[in-house]
Amino acid sequence: MSIAVTAAARGELRELPAISTAKQVSDFTQISLPVLARKRADGTGPNVLRIGRSVRYRREDVLAWLESLSETG
Repeated sequence: MSIAVTAAARGELRELPAISTAKQVSDFTQISLPVLARKRADGTGPNVLRIGRSVRYRREDVLAWLESLSETG
């Protein structure tokens, strides 16, 4: 069962905007900002969208990444 599905079953799923900041993804996944940044740098985190110098995450990419973790873990 995925992290998102498990959280939803407990009524804890918070809405993640369609385009999210690193802080929003960090809050949603409960992964610290430094760990999220490290995962972005080493290519093991969710895909990113760069808008100028800003890093953003698509909701679909974050959810797909979480699903892939539950499949491999």
